[in-house]
Amino acid sequence: MVQIYEYWTAKKVDNKVPVDASKLKSRSVVVTGGSSGLGAGYVQGFLDAGAYVTNLDLKPNQAHEGNPNYQYCHADMTNWDQQLQGFKAAFANSPSKSIDIVVANAGIAIHDDLFQLDDAEEPTKPELKIIQVNTIGVAYTVKLARHYFNKGDQSRDKVLILKASLAGYLDLPGATQYNASKYSVRGMLCNLRKSDLARCNLLAPWAIPTPIIPDEVKPIMEANMKSRGSDWAHLEDAVKACLRLAADDSINGRALGIVPRYVDKEGYIDVALDDLDRDDLKWMYLKG
Repeated sequence: MVQIYEYWTAKKVDNKVPVDASKLKSRSVVVTGGSSGLGAGYVQGFLDAGAYVTNLDLKPNQAHEGNPNYQYCHADMTNWDQQLQGFKAAFANSPSKSIDIVVANAGIAIHDDLFQLDDAEEPTKPELKIIQVNTIGVAYTVKLARHYFNKGDQSRDKVLILKASLAGYLDLPGATQYNASKYSVRGMLCNLRKSDLARCNLLAPWAIPTPIIPDEVKPIMEANMKSRGSDWAHLEDAVKACLRLAADDSINGRALGIVPRYVDKEGYIDVALDDLDRDDLKWMYLKG
């Protein structure tokens, strides 16, 4: 019999509640992909709150050199050993000898040839780098987070924050691997939120003009969005949502969508698309 936790009874996140950053002071945080884009924003937000931050990335961020609360560890997300060394360093650098918050942020969006038709007689083997980074790399981060959550002080609030995308909720033609990888992260949320080891929440950003989007593509995307009455979401709103999930120990199993401010002036909303309706087929199957 499958054990069912009451995760679906959790209330939707009220985005009008301000972030209590005081709860993040002296907490030990790991951010993957924290040298640029959203990850750099998360790192800065946690440092501003007085947390100890370890950034696992391929390239360093020079902005925080000399800050005793910050350390950088070189890590390829597809390399288990490099991620492991980063977590070891985070644990060792924590005054409380604990890892409290992990933000699985690292991800890529590159050309996807998975369903590209070839003119040759035989198809070429597809490059699966997106899956390797966005799914397998995140799985490595999840494994390490759970290990170190369990190793540290069990009285401290622990939370795993998964970075997916609204592409995990929408069709994205032409980006098969990216679409699938973000759905896979959403699946991790639905599984991990049932654990009593740590809270688990998810961030699902709309398009934000960060380095993950090539400069030559940004004006094309912007024109396309504006022609449809849409616009970019804001990095600072993604940071606010991340800190809210980290600081508010009442939030578990929720996904926050980072949206343009015309959708909601706070810049983020509870997606509310990952809950079971007790009357649907899934509920009937699960209850036996």
